[in-house]
Amino acid sequence: MNVRDYEYVIKIAENQSITKAAAALYITQSALTKYLQRIEDEIGLPLFLRSGHKFLLTDAGREYVETGRVILKLDQDLMHKLNQDADLRQKEVRFGFGMGREHFLYTKVFPRFLKEHPGITLKNHADSSRHLKMYLENGLLDLALVTNLDPAPGFKYIPVKSCYLSLLVPTDSSLINKAENIEGYPFPVVSLSDCAEETFVSTDTTTHSGSFSDKLLNQYLPEAYISMEVSDIRSLFNAVRVGFGIAITLSYDFVGKDLCYLSIKEAQPIEENIQLVYRSDLAMSKSMKDLIDIILEAVKE
Repeated sequence: MNVRDYEYVIKIAENQSITKAAAALYITQSALTKYLQRIEDEIGLPLFLRSGHKFLLTDAGREYVETGRVILKLDQDLMHKLNQDADLRQKEVRFGFGMGREHFLYTKVFPRFLKEHPGITLKNHADSSRHLKMYLENGLLDLALVTNLDPAPGFKYIPVKSCYLSLLVPTDSSLINKAENIEGYPFPVVSLSDCAEETFVSTDTTTHSGSFSDKLLNQYLPEAYISMEVSDIRSLFNAVRVGFGIAITLSYDFVGKDLCYLSIKEAQPIEENIQLVYRSDLAMSKSMKDLIDIILEAVKE
């Protein structure tokens, strides 16, 4: 039994006539008669008493019609909501990204996207990759830019770029003059022995960067002074930028003209992957596809 069955029976009850109901439904009288016979056969009870040319509801018929009206109303409300949601989905993109990606996104990606899509609202959310994946799973985000997530069923992954374990320093740091180019390293290379007099800042050890930093400093610079421990990569960038120290971190993103990355001689070139992730069952809008294309183009600039 489907929604159409209820609609047909209700129309017969309202008109008390197969002929009038068929005309109102724009179907033939014979087709409507067959529909009614099938429905009554499925239920095992007559829905109408035939009194001459009139079709009068039985007790079962009245219950069927009352229930049918409720079901039709629910169906109409659902379709209305789905249509509203579909309209809204065409007008917004719910986008998540890791902390510390703001400079890249707000200077290289979002201006171009909004220029090309002036009617679209970007709903942005910065968080850890683990949390962003949870939001994707629960349908709270459409798309996320994440770091080093293992592939999982039900998701599609688009490689964006690689990031490397590095030393983050201000562009006026004396370490830059000590750095040299070495094959196999993505940035000019310095030794941690050159950093013996430096002050460090770090993310906490529950993060990837904080864990790597803790291990390297304990092994090669156990006496290193850490002036500040922060909770996220965005705060780490700011701490280095204003001069609280240098930092061992993954080269997550473009950090602006006042900061730069150096490779660390004692560290093997650790590589992690930045990916765009979305649910494989997502009905992707044109604006979402365009956002992906803009991000992929921006990382090549």
